[in-house]
Amino acid sequence: MTNVTGLAFTGERTAELREFDIAEPGPTEVRLRVKASGICGSDLHTYDSERGLRAPGTDTLLVAGHEPAGIVESVGSEVRDFAVGDRVLAYHILGCGNCYNCRKGYPVVCTSTSERKAYGGERNGGHAPLLLVEQRSLIPLPDGLSFVDGAMIACGVGTAYSAIRKTGAKPGDRMLVTGLGPVGLAVTLLASAFGIEVIGSDLNPERAAEASRHGAAHVIQTTGAEALAEIRELTDGLGVNAAIDCTGAAAARELCIEASATWGQVVFVGVSLGTITFDPTVQMIVKMLTVRGSWVSSQAEMQELTGILARRGIHPDSLVSQTYDLSEGVEAYQRFAAGASGKMAFTF
Repeated sequence: MTNVTGLAFTGERTAELREFDIAEPGPTEVRLRVKASGICGSDLHTYDSERGLRAPGTDTLLVAGHEPAGIVESVGSEVRDFAVGDRVLAYHILGCGNCYNCRKGYPVVCTSTSERKAYGGERNGGHAPLLLVEQRSLIPLPDGLSFVDGAMIACGVGTAYSAIRKTGAKPGDRMLVTGLGPVGLAVTLLASAFGIEVIGSDLNPERAAEASRHGAAHVIQTTGAEALAEIRELTDGLGVNAAIDCTGAAAARELCIEASATWGQVVFVGVSLGTITFDPTVQMIVKMLTVRGSWVSSQAEMQELTGILARRGIHPDSLVSQTYDLSEGVEAYQRFAAGASGKMAFTF
């Protein structure tokens, strides 16, 4: 056992530094020396909750954070694919490995009710200097990428890449991105680097400026009919070939559908419990529109992305507006929960 200081969510928007014992790796585990750990909007679900982040069915606090990257410090007796000193990131959901969805490379939709566990969810996460990770969760991090790059890939940028792939957008196509928070900015960064003309949409002027800095060809800051008219003007009346909603808001989802061209591809990434209203005949059947959802990415897509970024010199660490030492963790989450723009990460 090694004692470390980690960041815990104790409940009702409270984060605290606590002491945790990190065990030696089990037979199929590695112990990761964390070098970077991203702060994600999904963290706010447990940060805001009454119970905070605790082991299921207990009062035992867990280390928060699900976007870790670092160096393998030690390995279990049955680990064969990773060695001490390897640079890696961790796919943040540990699935059973046996169900159909896990075999497709999507442990995020693992169907096991007992074995599906998230790092920073049902087991300790990356907001501490050490983390135990099953070897099947690890993805090699190329030398050309920083540890902060790896932390960004581990959730948000991997999510963005999977959504872009699902649209089938090609260089020269036009893509609408609604919501320019961390995931929307990641979509903007990647899509523009791939030669896609990005039209961003967000009412927040800071986010709009960030989108332009990360490659958006146009950013609109209007809603409803006015936003639709702007998009039509920018696309010569044709609409966009692809649209990705990163907000979950009904108005943004509807704009994606309405602004799409014939044969368009719409992907919903932003999560909410709201509903939307549209005319399927006019907006889907006549336009032959495809609308689909996308949740995180497969592990294969995430590994594929690391290679693309390294070969092309694309660095998603540019999305990070502020890095923090773990000792500043309480302040970091206070700022994040208050709606600070940009992406944040801890570095070790």
